[in-house]
This record gives sequence, structure tokens and C-alpha cells, in this order.
Amino acid sequence: MKILLYRTRFCPRCAIARKHLLALIGDQPGLQLEEREVLSSWKDAKKAGIRMIPAIRIGNDILSGMYLTRDDIRRFLQQTGCL
Repeated sequence: MKILLYRTRFCPRCAIARKHLLALIGDQPGLQLEEREVLSSWKDAKKAGIRMIPAIRIGNDILSGMYLTRDDIRRFLQQTGCL
């Protein structure tokens, strides 16, 4: 299953969300993390329904917020069937 992380490399909140996401999916076979740099492809991000970063998209489901905690990300992964 593909997990998309929308972020910018200048965003400290994005770096924290990435760290939590990698820790949660690190040993899960079949999960593929793809990172999208919003500054270089903001039109694609907008088209995908991304309005705020960091944002995690799995299929049509999106989790975004000012600060995504490890528990927020874990619950989202569980709801979407990744964990």
C-alpha cells in the first residue's frame, strides 16, 4: 500500500511527522512511503486535496494538521488498514 507524505524540507512540523511515520511503518511489509515536496509541486498537492502540511494521504483518506502526534498518525494508519 502506498502512503504519501506531503511536506516541505523547511518545515520542522513535517520533519517530526516524517519521523513518527517512519517509526510506525518501519517494519511493515507491503507499505511504501512516497514523499511529495509541496513547494515544487503545489498544484499537484492542491489537486490531491492537500490544504495544509504536513499531510498524509492513503487512497482518498487524508490526515493533516498543525502538529501530527505519533498517536494521531497511528490511529490514521489503523483506520486505513495499514497497521
